[in-house]
Amino acid sequence: MTMRIRLLPIVIFAAAMVLSVRIGGLWEDLSVGVGMPSAAQEKKNAPVKQAGKKAPKFSPIPKRKPPIPDINETDFAVLQALAKRRRTLDKRERSLVIREGVLEAIEKRLDQKLSELKRIQVALQTNIDETKKQRNKELDRLVKIYTNMKAKKAARVFDELAIPIIIKVVKRMKATASAPILAAMDPKRVKVITAELARRERPWQIR
Repeated sequence: MTMRIRLLPIVIFAAAMVLSVRIGGLWEDLSVGVGMPSAAQEKKNAPVKQAGKKAPKFSPIPKRKPPIPDINETDFAVLQALAKRRRTLDKRERSLVIREGVLEAIEKRLDQKLSELKRIQVALQTNIDETKKQRNKELDRLVKIYTNMKAKKAARVFDELAIPIIIKVVKRMKATASAPILAAMDPKRVKVITAELARRERPWQIR
């Protein structure tokens, strides 16, 4: 009996320890399930936290300048001559472009002047034709008048007229009408009129 009494506190103490261990394990499980993150979740969230961090900045690699070739005095002189020649050609090309523009403007003005001259020529030719036509009408009227006049009266008028006018009228008159008039005129004027008529009829024989 005494032995059982002594073992009872030890059993009670062991049961209390086991119960505390079980309660502690249960509490830890509840904490993990409710609020405490598990190890798997911590591993899963770890990359997210790292992704939010700024990427480390790296200084850009400086560009290397192309190496400058070694140029001797002869090559440098050739390059200078080529550059000078290029500038001369560019200047000459600009000058040619300007000249071409000036020539085109002059050509355009000349075309305008030629068109205007042609127009004036056509107008003058029209006036000349109209004048000739009018003179021919007047000469035909004079021919008719002198043909119907008496020879002596017509001769007196012819002696007062200029030789070119008399020749134009006589050339349009019939021989039967002009012969009596010439016979009644001043012989000196008749001689001049006859020579002029012959020259105009046969110009190739006059030297």
